[in-house]
Amino acid sequence: MVSSLKNAVATVLGCLLVASVALGQSGAFKNGGHAAAEQAVTKLEQEWLALQTTHEWAKILHFVAEDFILVEAEGKIRDREAMIKEYKEDSQNTVSVKMVYLAVHAAADNVVLATGQDDITYKDKGGKLAHRFERFTDTWVLREGHWLCVAEQIVVSYP
Repeated sequence: MVSSLKNAVATVLGCLLVASVALGQSGAFKNGGHAAAEQAVTKLEQEWLALQTTHEWAKILHFVAEDFILVEAEGKIRDREAMIKEYKEDSQNTVSVKMVYLAVHAAADNVVLATGQDDITYKDKGGKLAHRFERFTDTWVLREGHWLCVAEQIVVSYP
């Protein structure tokens, strides 16, 4: 049983390797498809940050899926409404949010992962300026012609 399972896994991995090499050599990922998906998500990530800094919460919801799940650095799991509520609460002490890094990778024409780092300047409890660096991974899915972020995970990081 274990041996046949190992053989099945090896066969599937082998097929995936052959398919990815073949697609890469054929140019299927160039000039369109994945590049267009990555460009679209890059633009949306930048727009999300701009809307967050100008406190345009309702507009953010246009590209955050209704079934969105957020896993925060502290391990809390939130939905999109809770995320926006927290954005609003945090905005009272937030001075600026800057995206200092962003990399996007299309896993398919309709799935893109965006990984980045934000530098958040805020006022601490004593009123002094402080920085919090957060790395994020957002999962974007193309649904009915619209890119929607369906999941995000955040971890505290360092510059």
